[in-house]
Amino acid sequence: MPQILSKLSKELVRRGVLRALGAYIAIVWLLAQGLVDLLPAFGFPEWAIRVFLGITVAATPFVGVVAWKYDLTRKGFLRDAHDVALARMIPTGRALGPTTRATPRGGVVRSTVIATWTGQNGEHCEKEFPGKFHIGRDFGADVRLWDDRVSRRHVEVYPVGDQWYVKDMSSLNGSYVDHEPIDTVKIERILEVSLDRGGPKVLLAVQVMQDTLMTATKAEPPDAGA
Repeated sequence: MPQILSKLSKELVRRGVLRALGAYIAIVWLLAQGLVDLLPAFGFPEWAIRVFLGITVAATPFVGVVAWKYDLTRKGFLRDAHDVALARMIPTGRALGPTTRATPRGGVVRSTVIATWTGQNGEHCEKEFPGKFHIGRDFGADVRLWDDRVSRRHVEVYPVGDQWYVKDMSSLNGSYVDHEPIDTVKIERILEVSLDRGGPKVLLAVQVMQDTLMTATKAEPPDAGA
């Protein structure tokens, strides 16, 4: 239970739910202070402020849900990157898991890593990699981030056997997962890496697809004598 609560609290912080609820409560409090003075001046009854407070309290769970699912950006409300990655893969029938393994039916499971990040002008960027790639500020980086906090070759993402890993390339400001510094960490399913503690983030999602050998039966021509 403590571990579950710890993960939940970290996820609430990552998604900005606590920050959004704090801002909402502060705005409601300021509005309530102003309405106490303004409503009587316009002839509204005293119970109107209680109705306002009741509505705002009832709307608090809705604010929390919106904050959980969406991020407020310069382009408006965008879905959380983790949810987008899962929604992109699950409906296609693709599972999330290890890199390569034999399947009971003789098929082959292949995996790639999908990297998602925010570009220089705030645009949404996404690229799929079948093998090792690098993230950094260098012109030759596979995922290039235009930020002074990012080293030229900041992290490397690579497969080993049936697993994918992220390795910090001795970067100046370090790499972090859930606000904790990392050296090498395995990508279980989806992993968000922060380059510098408060720097730009890259979402890494392992995508697995199964290629199954299929045989096609050729139709026999109709019997001429039939």
